[in-house]
Amino acid sequence: MSYNKRGFTLIELLIVVAIIGILAAIAVPNFMNARLKAKVSKAYSDIKAISMANEMYRMDNGSYPNESEDHPYERGWAEAGVFWLTTPVAYMSSIPTDPFARADDKVDHPTPLVYETGTGRRGGKNVAYCIFTVGPDGSENGITSASPFMGPQHQPTTYASSNGLVSTGDIYWYGGDCSIAQNLVVDGRLYKGTCPPNFVN
Repeated sequence: MSYNKRGFTLIELLIVVAIIGILAAIAVPNFMNARLKAKVSKAYSDIKAISMANEMYRMDNGSYPNESEDHPYERGWAEAGVFWLTTPVAYMSSIPTDPFARADDKVDHPTPLVYETGTGRRGGKNVAYCIFTVGPDGSENGITSASPFMGPQHQPTTYASSNGLVSTGDIYWYGGDCSIAQNLVVDGRLYKGTCPPNFVN
């Protein structure tokens, strides 16, 4: 009685492993890029939504909310201006979380990370605002929330996916009365009485 056994040769197995490796090398970067693109799209959408809520708040109150740090839940209610967008009038259903954390932030925060905002004041009122996130590189190399309408900001400032998905620069949105901007330098360009163009995505 004879048995006709047939299996895979070592060469065939090595070819299959090589093909799987090549497919994985192609698929994994594309998957990572898709995740990063989704985060960037979320940031664009969230920042626009906060901007619209800011404008509705100003229409009702004559001024924009106060500046907010990226962890506003750890500050006093009156200081963290984003809270006024949800209560007592709901201009937004909730405060969106920022998908991009700072790479140098080694401190564990018990509260959610949200988009940072800065304001510009005239006559005791917040007449302009800037909303931003550090972007995919995780570094605050763009807008400074303490003075987003004054002086040179960090360079480079604006995130551009055309420079690679993990490009330097922040994703930001300026709104309100930008006539208060004084010697504002963004991306090497001077803005005096005007604000940098917002993203068009």
